[in-house]
Amino acid sequence: MKKRKIIHAHNYYLQPGGEDTAFVSEVKLLREHGHDVIEYVEDNHTIETRSPASVAAQTLWSWNTTRKLSLLLEREKPDIVHFHNTFPLISPSAYYACQTARVPVIQSLDNPRLMCPSANFFRDGGLCQDCLGRTPPWPGVVHSCYRGSALQTAVVASMLTLHRAMRTWNSRVDFYLVATEFYRQKFIEGGLAPEKIVVKPHFTRSDSGASVAEERGNYAIFVGRLDPEKGVR
Repeated sequence: MKKRKIIHAHNYYLQPGGEDTAFVSEVKLLREHGHDVIEYVEDNHTIETRSPASVAAQTLWSWNTTRKLSLLLEREKPDIVHFHNTFPLISPSAYYACQTARVPVIQSLDNPRLMCPSANFFRDGGLCQDCLGRTPPWPGVVHSCYRGSALQTAVVASMLTLHRAMRTWNSRVDFYLVATEFYRQKFIEGGLAPEKIVVKPHFTRSDSGASVAEERGNYAIFVGRLDPEKGVR
């Protein structure tokens, strides 16, 4: 297997979750197999030191990311750049830096934010797909779906609308990775080119040796965040 130099880019969340874990796990797995992995990260904890206006502007287009990533690409000359979460501080402007440097781009789609401003298809205790296929995704703004704020949702909706108009999602990303065929079909409904979406299931480490109870009973095991949209109830 040919060893590759890969830049893995990710915007960490305020509360660690599955996407953060996937990013760390994939970086570790690639390094274990001999690949040269360079991390490019932003962290939402730094938002507290910035003005709301500057964060909103950076969500749409981050000149800071474009400058830093361009320098990193020039210095490291990677074979590929793999993005995980880019919201809000990295922004889709990062793809343009990669295209200028002629470096292929892969984007993992671990949530449906490209189709839903709140990134969960969940509103008022149930499934909601009102924004699927809509440009701009105005229902999300009307219902203040992102953090209960119409203003913050409008920023997310503006980012989605701007980059749909610029054809960023279809022309600046070489391949998208999704975990399931269901997600693949949803993103096709949302307007992404089918030939660019590849199903790559999540992986787990080898068996740790934990014993499995043989008794059957009135219980179940759930692994995930205890939020209503996860369907625990």
